[in-house]
Amino acid sequence: MNTPSKDYIKYICSLYNDKYDDRIEDSKPSGEDWRPGTVAKHKSLISFQKELEEIGVRLSTTKIKKILISGEVWTTERSREIAELYEKYRAEGEREAARMIAEELEVSIVTVNTNLPYSSVVYNLENKSQNARRCERYKERHNNKTELWKWIIEMEGQSFRTSGRGARPGVEFKYEVSRATTGGGRRYAGESVDGYGNELWIITLLDGEKKKKSISRSTVELGYSRAKEMNGEVKGPKALGIPGAGSYLYAIFQEMGVIKNTL
Repeated sequence: MNTPSKDYIKYICSLYNDKYDDRIEDSKPSGEDWRPGTVAKHKSLISFQKELEEIGVRLSTTKIKKILISGEVWTTERSREIAELYEKYRAEGEREAARMIAEELEVSIVTVNTNLPYSSVVYNLENKSQNARRCERYKERHNNKTELWKWIIEMEGQSFRTSGRGARPGVEFKYEVSRATTGGGRRYAGESVDGYGNELWIITLLDGEKKKKSISRSTVELGYSRAKEMNGEVKGPKALGIPGAGSYLYAIFQEMGVIKNTL
């Protein structure tokens, strides 16, 4: 993720205008002080995400949580646990510390990073429009294929929706990134990301049946290059010229800010 400025973090936290501490309130069914039918006192990430969208700020719930953690208005048992371990391992460097925490807690590196505050601030995003912020994200990574794949990994588990066609609604989906393996799987000639393979598994639920579709990293990069060539002004999934994968990549690239909202 790009690192937002302190002012931008402060701005988002001011809009949240709330605080969540699971030691005081637990909105999950497993929480000891939660009762069926009880409404959580704090705003959920999803409801806050919708509030932000109404004023033109489009952020994933993953990024929202990281911003709120950075602003010290969101804390959970998991985030405190990860923060404590990070202090223990930080001398090893950020990347190695995250890997060691993930291994110790048996969670993904993405989960570790999501539950840690931003370690530095280098961007001044507070006065930028939604598209301008997306362009910043795009410019930061557009020439580096390894960074693109890291970006894809960071967004793993988010919900997306294809654009649909006519009166037919789009399909909601999530994706998983394959994990590193010593045998089989997709071959890739470029630099890999530690712990991860080079394949996307698109996951949809159609007619009550879970379906998975594979998209290679090379195909993702091809679609990305074509979107770049069109300066992000991609008229629709078909314009990417990748049958079978274009509709999914189009939705993912829109969320990244690589493709502008032109439909």
